[in-house]
Amino acid sequence: MGGRRGIEPVRYSTAGIAPAERHEAWTDRGWPSIASLFDSTPIGPFSTSAENVYLDGIPVSYSHGTARQLARTPERIAADRIDVLGVGVLIEGEMHGVARTREFVLHPGEILLFDIAQPVTMTMSACRSIQLAIPRPLAESQLGPVAALHGLVIGRDEAALFRAHLLKLSEALQLIAAEDAPRIARTLLDLLVVAVHAASDGAKGMPQPPAGAAARAREEIRANLESSSLTIANLCRRLKVSRSTLHRLFECEGGVQTYIRNARLDAARLALLDTGNDERIGAIADRLGFSDAAHFSRLFRTRFGQTPSQCRALRRP
Repeated sequence: MGGRRGIEPVRYSTAGIAPAERHEAWTDRGWPSIASLFDSTPIGPFSTSAENVYLDGIPVSYSHGTARQLARTPERIAADRIDVLGVGVLIEGEMHGVARTREFVLHPGEILLFDIAQPVTMTMSACRSIQLAIPRPLAESQLGPVAALHGLVIGRDEAALFRAHLLKLSEALQLIAAEDAPRIARTLLDLLVVAVHAASDGAKGMPQPPAGAAARAREEIRANLESSSLTIANLCRRLKVSRSTLHRLFECEGGVQTYIRNARLDAARLALLDTGNDERIGAIADRLGFSDAAHFSRLFRTRFGQTPSQCRALRRP
């Protein structure tokens, strides 16, 4: 390597901590530790160890740990406002849980995807796993809407290439020049996209939309959330696609109108949590295209499990 500095993992273990203090020490580590994103309850005596690397904005953690329950609650979501796609690769052990309303069971070799901005609960046995946190804009540029991936399990065969690459990477980190971390990150993301595509059945046998059309459509929508010109006809004209192609781009979310509505609700939630924003709730709703305040409140509660007023009450300085 000609003296170049390799990628140095950061190691963590509770082995040297008093047993009664181990769990609290683990949960208090803070971001980018994925442990900091959940309310955790140990099942029996607790211990864990991890080897963490940071690859061009993507935290990767190789960990061993005892059994526990994890919950990502609306209150915690509102408090930390971390916005990533979580990726869990189970190497040994078992896990089951509920991602909003989607139940899942994870076996060794499989991948779980979860949107950290949505509720999720998990119960895991003593296990060995690998976790990644991919920033939402980066994930959506390659995979489409993160919300639609919440609770998706990718089977062992479809996950094999991604899993094998991660395992081999842990053995070779110190041989890889630190300046090559962005290349490693891009490769990991590409392999994850391949695994997701292999696990997806919806688009088989169908004509594929133009390359990049999904990302362009989402950028166009998010840039015009407050505009009355955000219509199906205008999107088709700007993107130069047909209505049927536009619908296919958002099929997994229930159509483009559903995606627009949810994007507007997400923007309303961020405004409500912004301590520098003193707009009335009704004004925020109206600005984002919800002319009926009661209807807006019902939609907001369905999506986030709390009313707009309850959401605003959770914001912190």
